[in-house]
Amino acid sequence: MDHLVIGPGGVVLVDSKRWHRNSSIRGHGGRLWIGRRPADSLVQATVFEAARVGEVLRAAGWKVPVMPVVAVHGAKLPRWGALTVSGVTMLRADRLCGWIRRHPPQLSSEQVASISTAAERVFPPYSAVE
Repeated sequence: MDHLVIGPGGVVLVDSKRWHRNSSIRGHGGRLWIGRRPADSLVQATVFEAARVGEVLRAAGWKVPVMPVVAVHGAKLPRWGALTVSGVTMLRADRLCGWIRRHPPQLSSEQVASISTAAERVFPPYSAVE
């Protein structure tokens, strides 16, 4: 998990990935493809991470869905700029904020603050060891 975004639209787990700008990302046959290679492990790992975040937040008293997203840097996505495979949305990183803002409000500002506090306890920010 690279980022956990908690706002009025819900909880979003963001995994950032960078591929070469000549790589193409597409969904076909219920699978994610990066170039000519299937990327099932990326989808499975992102689904697993989102489920795990949901379980941990549930244990902290918050039963909220966690939306898994991969923010794509570099690679080409379909013309419309996003695709969803097995519940994981793949979109260009520069479209992530707009995508999050377009979700209708589900949480009050008090709920956002409480969930954020709980998340900070169980998912402390990463800090590099020097």
